[in-house]
Amino acid sequence: MESEARPSRWIVAGAFVATAVMLYFGTGLTPIGWLTWFAPLPALVLAPRVSLRTALLVAFGAYLVSTSNSWAYYAHSYDVPLPAGIGISIGYSVAFALGVWLFRAWVQRGWPLLAAFSVPAVWVALLYLTASVNPTGISGTLAGSQVGVPVVLQTAAVAGAWGVEFLLMLGPALLAALRFAPVRVAAVLLTFALAVGGYGVLRLSDDKAAPAQLVAAMVHDTAPWGVDITSPDGQTLFDQYAAAIAALPAEVTTVVLPEAAFGVDDASLPILRDKVSALATGRRTTVVVGYARSSDGRKYNESLAVPGDGGTPVSYLKHHDLTSVLGDDLVFVPSVPGANGGVGRSALVICGDVNFPDPARDYADAGATTLLIPAADNDEDGWQHAHTAVLRGVENGLAVVWAGRYGTAMIADGRGRVLAEEHVGEADAVTVVVAPVRPGSSDTPYTRIGDWAAWLAAAITVLAAGLLVLASVRRRAPVGPASAEPVREDARV
Repeated sequence: MESEARPSRWIVAGAFVATAVMLYFGTGLTPIGWLTWFAPLPALVLAPRVSLRTALLVAFGAYLVSTSNSWAYYAHSYDVPLPAGIGISIGYSVAFALGVWLFRAWVQRGWPLLAAFSVPAVWVALLYLTASVNPTGISGTLAGSQVGVPVVLQTAAVAGAWGVEFLLMLGPALLAALRFAPVRVAAVLLTFALAVGGYGVLRLSDDKAAPAQLVAAMVHDTAPWGVDITSPDGQTLFDQYAAAIAALPAEVTTVVLPEAAFGVDDASLPILRDKVSALATGRRTTVVVGYARSSDGRKYNESLAVPGDGGTPVSYLKHHDLTSVLGDDLVFVPSVPGANGGVGRSALVICGDVNFPDPARDYADAGATTLLIPAADNDEDGWQHAHTAVLRGVENGLAVVWAGRYGTAMIADGRGRVLAEEHVGEADAVTVVVAPVRPGSSDTPYTRIGDWAAWLAAAITVLAAGLLVLASVRRRAPVGPASAEPVREDARV
């Protein structure tokens, strides 16, 4: 790379502020999706022109400051308590700084394409490692910010959410590398833009002509966790839900209530089942409700689905939970004959299950087309978590019906288009969303292949970092034995 004047302190400060501000508004609990594409650019453009120390401080510091958009949430969240939130903030910042380090190193060695691909590779590899070892999975990554950009989101159907993460870091990295090899980098940038855009448009216009079914998600705005079904408060809450279901259009085939809407023990579980069964059959509408069950001193986080035709109810035990007994069964909701034209197969998951690839991928592999999801959040993170569920849906071609206590009620199709969405309020009422949704395709490359994009990112990271270390070792190695000195001809005897 040709030498150039070092930028002034004002330019360095400007790059820091620009990256931090765009990341602040482009990430977090309610991100502005398009900002995410440009946020890393100032730090990457600056990196080859300053010292390694300055480049790393700008990258690490800008990302760390940007995570302040979630600090207040971490301070009171039970899903992501403050120590975990601090770890997340530092982890994101380290991953970005490492990407900037590799970018700077390979640009200065004349390899701009390897430099550009190193940035998303190290980002995705570290996030994938974190998600693999974290008992709560992963949510709120960059990919979730693209739920409002369905064309880009379709990449998840091929490469999973990791593919979307990769693209979000690759775009600004290629732009930053453009001036070092304009023709080659521009060709790669154009190829990716056409491939992603073309596939996205094609997939969005290639929906199967399955008939839509009218579905609903509803959440009481202020009801607490696990209201005892046998208590007066439990009866009042049930009556409020019953009234809201009675007010739904007659064409609604399925309605989903939140996680742990009611609390039961072994003696009162039949009471809840009987009440929901009477409600479902009276309306000929399948009703799904989450409940917290205690039995012999152990906790169970479950959901109950009662078909509207009087069929046998089924229950699902949450697969991923830190405080309750874990389940591992896939549970499908018996379809109501004629309710959806005989098309579609609905499956049950609960809230935090969407932070992991499975069981959504297992369901799609088994033929599911819709996920019915009782959930519970911390108010301000409801949008973020509901959109994590949308990502799982796009990955596997699954429509999503999400009912999140203290969060969001949302319905999305298998292409990631949000059809209805409302943030749960504070009016001591029931928030309801209703939308016609077609069953998903449940047939995507990601379902069949899995996390290949994350493994490719890991391979690129090892290659880029390994070659850099090898080059440094070779540069520092002595040419010959340290004591060897050339002998002059006139000194020989």
